[in-house]
Amino acid sequence: MIAHLPIQLQKKLTRHVSQCSIAWELIEPNDKIMVAFSGGKDSILLIHLLDSIRRIVPFDFEIGVFHLNQSAPDFPAKKALEQIASEGFEVWHEDLETASILAEKIAADESPCGLCSRLRRGIIYTQATQRGYNKIALGHHRDDAIETFMMNALFNGQIKSMPPKLVADNGHSVIIRPMLYVAEEWLIEASKYLDVAVTEQTFCTRGHSGQRYETKQLLAELERRNPNAKGSLMAALHHVVKTHLLDKGI
Repeated sequence: MIAHLPIQLQKKLTRHVSQCSIAWELIEPNDKIMVAFSGGKDSILLIHLLDSIRRIVPFDFEIGVFHLNQSAPDFPAKKALEQIASEGFEVWHEDLETASILAEKIAADESPCGLCSRLRRGIIYTQATQRGYNKIALGHHRDDAIETFMMNALFNGQIKSMPPKLVADNGHSVIIRPMLYVAEEWLIEASKYLDVAVTEQTFCTRGHSGQRYETKQLLAELERRNPNAKGSLMAALHHVVKTHLLDKGI
């Protein structure tokens, strides 16, 4: 195992991933699931939790691990991938030097995030298809979903977040987010017990700027005032009262 978690923490994480999977039919017999691996704690723990579930469910499914390297030839996640491969997972990576592409296509005063995201998605979908993986697992958690909900409402004028299950842009790969019921604070606690080096890729330089960072700060302030703020926001995503909104289409 790539982590040795305290039994109660392991049970809590596994229970919430299982609940999400059952509710949304994320993991099914004979699935081939490709984890999009960043090198950070979330995607490492996603591999661990999927493997834990694979050991207890009464059917078979496969787990593969793909890393898109956007930085340097001797990329930060290389050691982590080698450790994960040593445990029997199919592991591979692809290099994409995106800085020059973004510099050519995006003006200096524009955000590169949209194009960068599209480039990543295209490669991830292609890799899954070429290797025969029908599902792509992403390491997003509860806090990611809440932040995305807030960002869309505050900056884009939309009521929208991250779905647990979504057909990809290519029309046949299925995106799943098994940890969407898991709080980030639990993953931070679990990361203390990882046996694999956490090496989050530092290609993106916008970590302390932009809408997501501002939203994180806003949510932190809300939680200081109301410790149940994030829980209430997550509950709101499960309880949409359509008759009390202004979209005539619904």
